[in-house]
Amino acid sequence: MEKKVSERKVLIFTIALIVFTGLVRIFNYPLGFVLFYLAFLPYILYRLKYHYRLKGKPKSQIDRYRFIILVTIIITILLNLIGIQDVEFFLLFLLMIDFLLVINKNN
Repeated sequence: MEKKVSERKVLIFTIALIVFTGLVRIFNYPLGFVLFYLAFLPYILYRLKYHYRLKGKPKSQIDRYRFIILVTIIITILLNLIGIQDVEFFLLFLLMIDFLLVINKNN
């Protein structure tokens, strides 16, 4: 039997990684820059797996919002790494919106 990971735990773990990368970035900017984008990896992998499992099943409105947030985060990271834009705060804002969706879903 597969052990299910909580959405909140994944988001909190991702936020903790982002805080850690912020501290690393103070002392070593290039390393902190790379780690910042790698910090989103657990969240992205969790969401991709979540949406892969929903393939072929009816999706709720909140699942559509989460998919839009996931795609926006991936596109923003790619554009930031390519150098077309430099908007790191927007990634944190999107993560916050997803966290609010998770909190409101459970209430």
